[in-house]
Amino acid sequence: MTVASDVKTCTAGLKHAEAVFSKLALMSNDPKSKEIFHESMMSLHEVIEQMNQRIYELENHEPQYQGF
Repeated sequence: MTVASDVKTCTAGLKHAEAVFSKLALMSNDPKSKEIFHESMMSLHEVIEQMNQRIYELENHEPQYQGF
């Protein structure tokens, strides 16, 4: 695997975790738990945005990773 494909795989895993936290926040009856799940989801969203930026940089600024 290349660096770009590893970063994409990692990002996909983070997106899955973000979706799980979102679902837990929606399903939770406890307000504190709901808040914690939502905050966790938002934290992961920030990381995912950074990972997407890195993927963009890899694909557009490092020719050896284009198209992966």
